[in-house]
Amino acid sequence: MLKSILNLKDTQALSKEAQRSINGGTINGAKCPIYSPQECQKCGGYPLPNGCCLGTRETHMCLTGVFE
Repeated sequence: MLKSILNLKDTQALSKEAQRSINGGTINGAKCPIYSPQECQKCGGYPLPNGCCLGTRETHMCLTGVFE
């Protein structure tokens, strides 16, 4: 079955734009604003290698400076 998948006929390579939409709209796959690990930890979040900061609503309010 793997051979039949690899030998598909009439296939096309994805354009960069199509590939980005599959990867989440960005080249590195990040879907969040990028913060330094220090900024993230200062606000009580957990920094990820791609620059995203996992945290609560309060964490993100601290990072953005927007308090509702």
